[in-house]
Amino acid sequence: MKKPTILLVTISKKVCKTFEENLRMFFGSKIYIETCYEFLQLTEKIIHNADLILLSSPVLEDSIKALNSSIPVMVARRSIRIAKLEQLLDLAPKTNILLVTNYINNVRDSIDLLHSFGFGHLNLIPYVPGIANVKQAENIDFAITLGQDELVPKHIKKIINLENRPIDLTTMLDIARLLNLSLEKAHFYTAEFFRDFVKMGRNLSLSIQNEKQLIQKLESVLNAVHEGIIGLDEKGIITLINEDAHQILQLPSNCIGKHYNEVIPDFQINETFVDQKEQLDNLFQINNRSLLVTKVPLTFDKKLTGLVITFQDVTRVQRMEQEIRRKSAELGLTTKYSFDNIIGNSHLLVSAKQKAIRLAQSDYTVLITGENGTGKEVFAQAIHNNSERKDGPFVAVNFAGLTETLIESELFGYEGGAFTGAKKEGKMGLFELAHNGTIFMDEIGDASLSIQSSLLRVLQERQVMRVGGHKVIPINVRVIAATNQNVHQMIQDGTFRQDLYYRLNVLPLQLPSLRERKQDLFILIDFFLKLLKKNLMFDSSVKNLLMNYNWPGNIRELENFIHYLMVIVEGNMVTENHIPEHILLSQETVNSSDNSLSEIDETLLFLKTGNFIEDFKSILQALWICKKREISVGRGVMQEMLPYFLSDSQLRHRLSILNKAKCIKVGIKKQGTEITEVGVEILHRLKL
Repeated sequence: MKKPTILLVTISKKVCKTFEENLRMFFGSKIYIETCYEFLQLTEKIIHNADLILLSSPVLEDSIKALNSSIPVMVARRSIRIAKLEQLLDLAPKTNILLVTNYINNVRDSIDLLHSFGFGHLNLIPYVPGIANVKQAENIDFAITLGQDELVPKHIKKIINLENRPIDLTTMLDIARLLNLSLEKAHFYTAEFFRDFVKMGRNLSLSIQNEKQLIQKLESVLNAVHEGIIGLDEKGIITLINEDAHQILQLPSNCIGKHYNEVIPDFQINETFVDQKEQLDNLFQINNRSLLVTKVPLTFDKKLTGLVITFQDVTRVQRMEQEIRRKSAELGLTTKYSFDNIIGNSHLLVSAKQKAIRLAQSDYTVLITGENGTGKEVFAQAIHNNSERKDGPFVAVNFAGLTETLIESELFGYEGGAFTGAKKEGKMGLFELAHNGTIFMDEIGDASLSIQSSLLRVLQERQVMRVGGHKVIPINVRVIAATNQNVHQMIQDGTFRQDLYYRLNVLPLQLPSLRERKQDLFILIDFFLKLLKKNLMFDSSVKNLLMNYNWPGNIRELENFIHYLMVIVEGNMVTENHIPEHILLSQETVNSSDNSLSEIDETLLFLKTGNFIEDFKSILQALWICKKREISVGRGVMQEMLPYFLSDSQLRHRLSILNKAKCIKVGIKKQGTEITEVGVEILHRLKL
């Protein structure tokens, strides 16, 4: 018996390929298949050889009939690939979604078919390019296409491609009857259809199992959190509640499914449902407990879907905070000073304070230099508290107070059993304790050369290795170092590594001594007296004594002096009889080089009598910069630092005048020139 020939006439090559695969699956080798997806290719010979013309769309029917052929013509009824429908299951009811095809009949047929499959809950909007209302599609985010992505409008965010629609089973049966073909393979065609259903069912079953596992994990997480958690749906029904919520509120076990008014009426939840705004950390008194309550609305597609309530027992939180503070204090990881604790109005202090505030904003290493008692650790803590690391630890280590044998294990920690007397569990070093915070290395000039070498490695690699350990531990710390020594001289003497100095001196900060800012003396005295809640009056002669004293111990010495007065003074008037002997004896040397404010004025007047005041200002400015760098310079370097040219004889003349005015100190035998305290004050006056 001759095999019948089926001529496929389709709109596109993709559809033609889909139809051919469908027919082969159903009829196998019992048929011949001819294809035509470009209508102009049709010839009488091609049509004459066919026993059946199968069309993919009714729009082709009129064109075929116009050829006056006697060959039977059939328009294929088409289905939808079941496996692809899974993509539509996650869409919310009444979602607006375009259904995009190239012919209006196809789009209507596809919408009817999707409705029959159970997707009537979606708002399917037909869209055919050139026919549909473009404005209607502007606010729509989803689109369904049947293998024709290129037809979808460009603004669509999510495209669901159901691919080319296959031939429906009923059309296959009609073809079999018309061509007198057996149906022995029909069960394979239907099996594929049902296989997709089984696959979807299996995926759904897996999803349900995964959801159960997820719910179990979620319950474990909720019960592990040490705060009460209650979940409500959009109607106010309790859907979840963790163990802490039961314990804190002393609730019965059968709360799930009840309205919140029955279980937690005191939480004022109704207003949150009305305004749909989160309420954070509100304090409620419930069951004789102080609770810190947070209420967060849950929304989906701008609609309220529920509410999550979390709460903590304030007394428990306070106990935890006290414990954290206690442990931090034990470790010495807290700070107590900020820039507000730095007292004084002198231009030198204000300048140092402003510079420190700017340094705090970066994360580079800071080197603070200054005499003992000038407040180097106060500045270090203030920089930490004003930086992005303020919530991290602040660890201070004083190299002058640690022995050579202890310092390495203190800085880098040690493993258990590393040496005799070591703890079994080992110990974290100060660098590890400072992780994500700041380490303050005070008196860095007292560090031995071997420790300096280890510090250099840590600063370069940002990692440490414990004593007796074999693994490196990465650290993220900011380093602030401080010293009262002349590091430049130490480098020349070979007692301080030059490479370590340049690692530390990224952001230098020089702190002024108290004798350089005598204007702050009585401001500081008033501060200490207020701190001690004591009111003392100072005789005018005592004020002069204190102003003329150099305070070698700086602010620390001044604070000790105030404590001395608190004990020694009876009443509230301080006289010369109350002044310690070493301050009284120092007046003899001070008188020989007394620089009271009136003499400063006289010096300034003397300098202004000539025509060189701008030269004096430039020279003093250059020498002040060198003083902050702890160096003295000769005339050659000074000439290079000046903003304009002065000849050697001109510079020598200006320096001679400044030397007579006690503004500078000229060294002998190439020791260089440096600015004096008088010169610093004169420079400040000239800048005003």
